[in-house]
Amino acid sequence: MKRIISKLLLAAVLAALTCGSAFAASAKVTYVKGKVEVSRGDTWVALKVGDEVKESETVSTGFQSEARLNYNGSVMAVPALSRVTLETLRSSSTKETVSLKVDTGAVRSKVTHTSGKKIEYEARTSVGVASVRGTDFAVYSDGTAAVYSGAIVYYDIDDYVPLTPATEDDSEEGDEEGGSEDQGPADATTPADEITDNAPKGAKVVGAGQSSTINKDGETSDPFDEAKKKAGKAKTVVSTASDKDGQASGATAATVGAGAGGGATPGSSTPQTGSVDVTLKFPEGN
Repeated sequence: MKRIISKLLLAAVLAALTCGSAFAASAKVTYVKGKVEVSRGDTWVALKVGDEVKESETVSTGFQSEARLNYNGSVMAVPALSRVTLETLRSSSTKETVSLKVDTGAVRSKVTHTSGKKIEYEARTSVGVASVRGTDFAVYSDGTAAVYSGAIVYYDIDDYVPLTPATEDDSEEGDEEGGSEDQGPADATTPADEITDNAPKGAKVVGAGQSSTINKDGETSDPFDEAKKKAGKAKTVVSTASDKDGQASGATAATVGAGAGGGATPGSSTPQTGSVDVTLKFPEGN
């Protein structure tokens, strides 16, 4: 805990030193359903489409409520009963820096890569951190992260090192080096340190269709093992449904045969399949 506090204090000092040259931006509210509020000072204010949420402000959603925000093309979907803080929203001519903190519930982010700009985007909870490079992913306050496209680096909160906010110094470096490299989205085979410079030793790369969970001991599950478990559970669900279908068909055949004096005709039905995937609805549009 002391290590986390020290890192956060260091990040605050860095932010204070660079705030004069960094451009703090805002996210625009593009969709609201039900009760959605933002914390400003000591007051909670209702949000509506078209409003802006600034850096360090917290968005809260009520029961059966939802909000979507757009930051320079990247979309953040906040489902019901969630509380998410937009800790960092910084922009320079060559770099975008976004940091979200999920206090309760979840957030799903669809990160859009801007040509000619490096994007650093992370979402963290009380137990884990997900860092990305152009992807579609969700982070849950219980320690679970799921990836729908691209890839993330996922690791325990004790190894967290805050991102350095974008500054105009980044622009000068980019000009000297001939501009920022357009790396595009990552995948499950991309090395962790290529997705984020902050990747600690042992961090997991979670690719599209995979998920990972950090337990109470700070251990991050292997995304490939999670995929195997998911496939095994889905297979069990299908097998169980098929067995029930077969039993029902046999019973129907026996009944028909008894009523007609023979010549049993088997019945039929469609097996019900189940999914154990971690999902979070992401409506179409921004």
